[in-house]
Amino acid sequence: MRAPAGIALALALAGCNLDNSVGYIEIKALPSSAALALYLDSVRLDPPRNGNALLRQKVGLSKLQTDGEGGYLALLCTIDVKKNRITSVTVSAASRQPRCQCGRTGETDAGGNRTCVG
Repeated sequence: MRAPAGIALALALAGCNLDNSVGYIEIKALPSSAALALYLDSVRLDPPRNGNALLRQKVGLSKLQTDGEGGYLALLCTIDVKKNRITSVTVSAASRQPRCQCGRTGETDAGGNRTCVG
């Protein structure tokens, strides 16, 4: 009776994604005094201290967004978080519209949608 229960438990655990891989996102705000409301995957971030923030994030694609018109979020860039890597993103607010500047960008960026990679 215990063998079928043990097999069922093993199969259930095998189906779970136990991969807790994480990477890091470094956000630099220019100018450092800029008061930008930034969101990572629709979660509002605390303002960067001295213009810098280092975030721990699950591996995969994340969206860096800011407040847009009509109460909607405006996409600044997509960040490809890699395991045990730091992806650097500079958010420039010197012009009227904030924008992302990536240390490295993806090869398939199209339509002004920038993907930052680590």
